[in-house]
Amino acid sequence: MKNNLLMRKYGKTFYWASFFLDNTKMQAIYSIYSFCRKIDDMVDDAKNLSIAKKKLLIFMNAWNKGSPHPVISVLNNIPKKNWPNQKLVKMFLNGQISDIKFTSLKSDKALIIYCYQVAGTVGLMVCDIFGVKDKKMRYFAIDLGIAMQLINISRDIYEDSLRNRIYLPESLIGKYTPKEIANSTKETAAQIDLARKKIIHLANIYFASASQAIHHLPRGAALAVKLASALYQQIGHQLIHTHYQHKEKRCYVNNFSKLLITLKIITKFLITFKGNLKPHNKKLHKFIFTLPDGHF
Repeated sequence: MKNNLLMRKYGKTFYWASFFLDNTKMQAIYSIYSFCRKIDDMVDDAKNLSIAKKKLLIFMNAWNKGSPHPVISVLNNIPKKNWPNQKLVKMFLNGQISDIKFTSLKSDKALIIYCYQVAGTVGLMVCDIFGVKDKKMRYFAIDLGIAMQLINISRDIYEDSLRNRIYLPESLIGKYTPKEIANSTKETAAQIDLARKKIIHLANIYFASASQAIHHLPRGAALAVKLASALYQQIGHQLIHTHYQHKEKRCYVNNFSKLLITLKIITKFLITFKGNLKPHNKKLHKFIFTLPDGHF
C-alpha cells in the first residue's frame, strides 16, 4: 500500500492535517508514518509472540547493518540526513517490544515512558523531517507525541483489552484483567471513566506545553501540526463526555467538525503573534530526562 494511502486509511487526523504541508514535506510525513505503522503492525498482526519477535529481529538487523528491508524502503524518498537516527529507532522498537511481552503498566512513570517510546520518538522524527535541530524545540515535540498517545490510550481501551493489553496504569485504575475491561460491570466502567478523565487531563497538560512551540515551526509545518494537535484534543473532549461500555466504538471527529476546527485554527493562526519561545517545563520530563532529547 502506498504511503499516502496507508495514512489515509489508518491515520485520518494526520492525513487531514498533512494538506497544509508543501508536497516534499507531505510525502516525507507519509513515509515516516508508514515506517512507524509497519513496525507496529509487525507486532499487532503477528499470529503469535514468537513470530512477532522474529520479524522485529530481522528488521533490527537490517536497520543496524543498512541492509534492504521492505519497511526501510518506505523511507527511500527522504534524504538520508533526515532519516530517524539510531537512538530514536531503538527507543521506538523498545516500545514495540514491550507490547510483545506486555505487562500492565504500574504507574504514571511507566505510562509516560511508554508514551515517549511509541510517540514522543515519532515527534522527534518529524522534527528531523522539518529540519528542527534546536534541542529546546525538540522538548515540545516530545510533549506533543506524549499527549497524542495518551489520547490514543484513552480512545482504544476496549480495543486494547481484546489484544490482552491494558495501558491504564494500575496506580489509576487498580488491578484488572483484560477480560474484566472488555466485559466491564457497571462499577468497573465507572472506574475506567474516572481513569480516562485523569489521563485526558494529563494529555491536556502536555498539549498546552507543546502549543507554546508550534508557532516557531516553519510556517506551513506550524499550521499542519497545530491542526493535528487541535483535532486530537477534540477526540479527548468527546471522550470526556462519553461513558465507557462493553463493545465501545472508536471515537472519531466527523468531517463537519474537522472543517469547523480547521477554519477556527486557520483564523487564529493568521492573527497570532509568534513572540518569544517560553522555557520548557522540565517537570514534564521528570520520568524521561535520561532518554534521547529529554529535558534534564
